[in-house]
Amino acid sequence: MAEKLIEERLLKGKQVVAVVCNQWGDTGKGKFVDYLSDWADIIVRGTGGANAGHTIIVNDKKHVFHLIPSGILFDPKGKINIIGRGVVFDPKALIEELDMLEKEGIIVKHLLISHEAPLILPYHILFDRYNDALEKVGTTGRGIGLCYSDLVSRNALFVNDMLNPGMFKEKLLKYVQTKRNILDCMDRDVAKKIMSHGLFKGFEYDEKDIINIDSVVNLYSKYAERIRGFVTNTSRYVQSALREGKHILLEGAQGLLLSIDYGTTKYQTSSDCSIEGLAKGSGLKEKDVGYVFGIAKSFYMTRVGNGPFPTEFGGKRSEKYCYEGHEKKEEQQLYGVQLSELLNSKDEFMQGIGIRLLSDEYGATTGRTRRSGWLDLVALKYAMSINGPNLTLTKVDVLKGVKQIKLCIAYKYIGPEINFEGRMLKTGTMLKDFPRFSEILYECEPIYQDFSGWDEDISMMTQYDELPVQVKKIIEFMEEYTGGSIDIISVGPERDQTIIRR
Repeated sequence: MAEKLIEERLLKGKQVVAVVCNQWGDTGKGKFVDYLSDWADIIVRGTGGANAGHTIIVNDKKHVFHLIPSGILFDPKGKINIIGRGVVFDPKALIEELDMLEKEGIIVKHLLISHEAPLILPYHILFDRYNDALEKVGTTGRGIGLCYSDLVSRNALFVNDMLNPGMFKEKLLKYVQTKRNILDCMDRDVAKKIMSHGLFKGFEYDEKDIINIDSVVNLYSKYAERIRGFVTNTSRYVQSALREGKHILLEGAQGLLLSIDYGTTKYQTSSDCSIEGLAKGSGLKEKDVGYVFGIAKSFYMTRVGNGPFPTEFGGKRSEKYCYEGHEKKEEQQLYGVQLSELLNSKDEFMQGIGIRLLSDEYGATTGRTRRSGWLDLVALKYAMSINGPNLTLTKVDVLKGVKQIKLCIAYKYIGPEINFEGRMLKTGTMLKDFPRFSEILYECEPIYQDFSGWDEDISMMTQYDELPVQVKKIIEFMEEYTGGSIDIISVGPERDQTIIRR
């Protein structure tokens, strides 16, 4: 029923739609990509790389994809899934996912890979992990940022190069020489330890040069043979499909607040995961997109890795704790029996643990504990100014039993006086706009508006009018504050746990 309403109310007359995140990722985009894949003829990923974890639950079975589009489960139905030119491509990660699908009885036949996609190489992953050992930023260690850096500095190899072994080796030798100063300065013991990780399986460690060129060429030649039949000019394919009137779904990765162009500085991903970047990386223009499903988790939010998070439960204590890598099993053993007390604890750090356990907030790609905090409407309004006014709320059912819900409506700047936006920002100033510079956002305290919680189980409700008055009051306040339209309310991970409001 919900799927029919989406088609009638939101997709009618639309040819291209996109699913993007308006927060720091992990908001449940995968459910809606899966949801919309029945409608779409083509599903395209246009940004990011294997650092993106997409979780889809179908018939109580969890599927986690990192590189391949989430619509791949529809491959047997003839749906075309595309890895676009804006994705940094790790052939090892893709092949592992193809093997996983094959074990589940899905032989992928309708996948297309852009010949222009930049290639992740072993030294990208090595440098990423080595750098993070020196300065904690909290990347996934998949080499994403280093690959994008090479792209910008004109030292990138592409999928097309991998299909030409002679050219591939010639370029690889040249580009590794540009890294020689870095490699020569690396601590050999640290480098060797990093390269013992499973991500480097098949690569030989070279005692003198660290990177063994021949082992890279040999392994990538094997990868090339496996994926050769999928490689094509995907931008031309998508543009042709647009002219033919096909339905195209663009699948976003990460979230707007992580965008290299719009996210929190330094602590961000290396691609533009806004609707602008997604369209471009898919081979389209933003104006081609007829409707944007802007996803936001409610009425809390999460972040993985380091970086400013004004509404975080427990503040910097939580940031440090989560970076240390505590696991779900550990938190269950220590705090599981106290869950109901934790949800309303006066200690915000402990309340955060309770909400994390309740909502299963653990990273799909890294397994890392996700930092959690109240919903930040200042940040959400900023994201919507870029991604568009339409909102899809997820996990609205999660906070059942939490007596008081807080929404951040402004910040109080508590840092030293600093020049910002061409004027002096003084200590104690109230900010109503999102300052994406991390050094400023780290010095912002949230100003909250409080709302009463609810005790009803809303996970099986199918109509907006059925929702508790407390939930509707928060939703309507969000619309008034942001000026947006909350069109969809997700009250669970399954397809039918969805309320269509508009």
